[in-house]
Amino acid sequence: MFGAYFFRWIGFPIEPDVIKIGNPTKESPVLLTCNFILTVKRVLKEIKNLDCYLLVAPSNGINVWCGACGDDFHTDQVISIIKTSGINELVSHRTLILPQLSASGLDPILIKKKVGWNVKFGPVYAKDIPEYINNNFQKTEKQRIIRFPIKKRAEMANLYFFSIFLIFSVIYWIVSLIIQSYNLTLYLNSTILMFIIIYGSLIILPNIPFKTGRPKVLVYEIVLIIIIVSLFFIGFLNLFYLIWDIVLSVLVAYIVAEDFHGLTPIYKSEMGEKSWNKGKDKFKFLFSEYKLQPYGQIALEREKCIGCKVCIEICPRNLYVFNETDKKVDLRTPEKCINCNACVKRCLAKCLIIQ
Repeated sequence: MFGAYFFRWIGFPIEPDVIKIGNPTKESPVLLTCNFILTVKRVLKEIKNLDCYLLVAPSNGINVWCGACGDDFHTDQVISIIKTSGINELVSHRTLILPQLSASGLDPILIKKKVGWNVKFGPVYAKDIPEYINNNFQKTEKQRIIRFPIKKRAEMANLYFFSIFLIFSVIYWIVSLIIQSYNLTLYLNSTILMFIIIYGSLIILPNIPFKTGRPKVLVYEIVLIIIIVSLFFIGFLNLFYLIWDIVLSVLVAYIVAEDFHGLTPIYKSEMGEKSWNKGKDKFKFLFSEYKLQPYGQIALEREKCIGCKVCIEICPRNLYVFNETDKKVDLRTPEKCINCNACVKRCLAKCLIIQ
């Protein structure tokens, strides 16, 4: 579990299976999730008081959203688990509840065509599943929206801190062996500084009103440098530590700033968009390679809209609203689009495009 918390992007899978929760019957709901160990444990915790079935589909041990966007969690894997798990014999209905954030990668029409199962996209967060089921499988607006609270920010900071800390530690101790000189105080000082930069950035900065992520990290880095220089003048740091801390803080801040908005679920990845505009379909960052979805401005060809409301159901940023007058959808806040492309892929009328 330690690895799943701190190095999740390399994948931590469990065996795909069907799990019985409580005392399910032939009429009990069937839920589906990915086979990332942390996701499975969290879903099981939230639905432990329900009577239902949980299908764990293969996703290379990647979480739902990253797996769906990056082609690790796709339709064929859902079809496979339905065919091989024996779920057809366990229930009399043919309705499958998918995580909302899987919509960019899982195609309900193809699932229906291949195995005869109807699909509903459930809530964004597992904690809302019991309420969603008790509400006759209807989501509230709150259950459709992605958020980035302090707890989730700290989790993302864990990923970056331990990855950068690992890289730094390997380099530091190799150099120390070569020059045969060890300075534990310097090592601890560096660790604390990296902790402050990474956790401070992700916990404090996401909601600061800048359009891009780099200025947020730049302002934070300037404040840190002022503090470091102040510590030097009041005698807490000598000249060597002053120079070391400034150089290290600039390097770590640069790494974080490279795709700061991409570290959050509420902004589009600036590095991803830059790579896409250069004609690339993947980009690498730290230990991982990411498959890119199309980037650009979301647009609605309203004359084609049939009012199916699929976009409303699956958009994690709540961009769409239903117009009761003409029974069509309006795009109200396109600037909030993060280019997950779920709405574009699942729109029944094909009236949503990325420009």
